[in-house]
Amino acid sequence: MNKRFYLFLPIYLSFFVGLGIYEISHPPFSTDSAKIGDYEVKVETTPPVPEVGKDTTVHFIVLDQNGNLVDNFRMGAQIYYNDNMVDSFPPADHSSGKWDFDYTFNEPGNHVIRANLVDFKNGGVLSYAFNVGVLNFYMNVFTYLIIAGLSGAAGIVIAIILFQKKLWFKKSKT
Repeated sequence: MNKRFYLFLPIYLSFFVGLGIYEISHPPFSTDSAKIGDYEVKVETTPPVPEVGKDTTVHFIVLDQNGNLVDNFRMGAQIYYNDNMVDSFPPADHSSGKWDFDYTFNEPGNHVIRANLVDFKNGGVLSYAFNVGVLNFYMNVFTYLIIAGLSGAAGIVIAIILFQKKLWFKKSKT
C-alpha cells in the first residue's frame, strides 16, 4: 500500500468530526414548520433536544404568505402528553413575529404542542399540532456514541499504520 492512501485518513476522520458537530448543532428532533391558513408557523426548541427536568425554551415564528415576519399576532398553546393536556398558555398578543416561552418537560417521550393562531383576517382560530421529542439522557448517549465512533476510526488508522510498519520491517530485512 502506498503512502498516498494516508491522504484519505484526514478526510475520513473529518467526516466523523463534521457529522458530530452538525448533529449537535442541528438535530432534527424539535424543529418543524407548517402552513396554517395564510401563515407559516415555525417551532423550535432550545436546547434542540429537550431533556426531562431541564428548562427548555419553545420558539414560535409566524410568517405571512411572502415569508415576512408578522408584526402583531395572537397565539396560545397547549402541551399534551399521552393525549392528556399537561399545560396551557392562553392566547395573548405577540409582536415582531416571534413568541418564546420557557417550559420544563417532566416525562420523556413525544409531546404535542398545539398552537392556536387567531386569524385576524377571517376571524377564526387556526390550529396545528407540533411534535416535540423529549429524552432522558440524549446528550450523554450521543456524546458516548460520537466518542466511540471517533475512537473506532482512530483505532482503524492506528492499526493500518502499525500493519504497514510491520510489513515494511519484514520487507527490508529480507
